[in-house]
Amino acid sequence: SLGASASETLFEGGERSAAVAAARATYDASVANYRQVVLTALQQVEDELSSLRILALQAHAEAVAVDAAQQAVNVLMNQYRAGTVAYTSVVTEQTTLLGDQQSLLAVQQNRLVASVALITALGGGWNTGELPDKGALQIWDPGGTAIPPPSRAKGGQ
Repeated sequence: SLGASASETLFEGGERSAAVAAARATYDASVANYRQVVLTALQQVEDELSSLRILALQAHAEAVAVDAAQQAVNVLMNQYRAGTVAYTSVVTEQTTLLGDQQSLLAVQQNRLVASVALITALGGGWNTGELPDKGALQIWDPGGTAIPPPSRAKGGQ
């Protein structure tokens, strides 16, 4: 029986070495796939962080524009009340103010969307089933001890 076992090993024709090579190739493909997934995730995080930075600058500029347009509306309204300008000037400036306010809201919306995309890129999810129930939540005080949440009395807030 020893001879038969040895002859089986000799007559495999490289099947074992081919299986090892296939396993290594599968491993290398898995490593390359994992590397690509990690690089894509890092790119998404970097893209969203840069979007948030740019949108913050844009939101500041829009807020300045809204403030300036509001001041212009106030000035023109005072001039209209004094009788020095036509009401069409006030309406035109109010239209400008409304456009600036809409632009500011659009930037704020884009910031919220970019924040959600960043959290998603970091691996966060939005499944409410994974959230802890009210009783499981605890408040952490600066001393490092867990304090249970305050109970609400009947008729309280």
